[in-house]
Amino acid sequence: MAVPAEFNAAQWFSDNTAGGSRLTPETQHSIADFTTMWNFFEGNLCRNEGNVPAFESVADRYRPSAEQHQKVCGCLAFWRSRYTSEEGILPRFDRLEFRARDRRPMVESVLLGQNDEPRDVLLAMLIIIYRLRNNLFHGLKSLEILNDQVENLRTATYCLSIVLSATPSPLVRPQYA
Repeated sequence: MAVPAEFNAAQWFSDNTAGGSRLTPETQHSIADFTTMWNFFEGNLCRNEGNVPAFESVADRYRPSAEQHQKVCGCLAFWRSRYTSEEGILPRFDRLEFRARDRRPMVESVLLGQNDEPRDVLLAMLIIIYRLRNNLFHGLKSLEILNDQVENLRTATYCLSIVLSATPSPLVRPQYA
């Protein structure tokens, strides 16, 4: 049997899974954008090793313009509003499922405004994005709740684009030109 010329995964999910019919086009698009951006980020800046030591290396090479720095601060503001309140870290932060080596205390200190060191801010955001990636790719986000992840994934994708643009690389402009 030949492989079809086109295959619509969204239609397959809709026809064959509980919750799949409720995935919005916006959700599908945000997942596709995030997946593509993560693939390029990990392959280009992390030497195919998406992990905290690789992110530390990226943070060391990161050279943002003032405008790029402000954009990253906008991403940080999004995650601060999502994961903190005046009382501290919100319970939803636990759903990122940090592992022992994911530097959770440092990420929390950045989110709480206790650590504004630029390198740590970038590293904290990369670790949050990494946790989102792992939860998405390893099935911790069920189909039923993916529609609630659009803004999270869109912010992560945007943040990765800034990091890619501000980190010297042979594959991203202006170095590519």
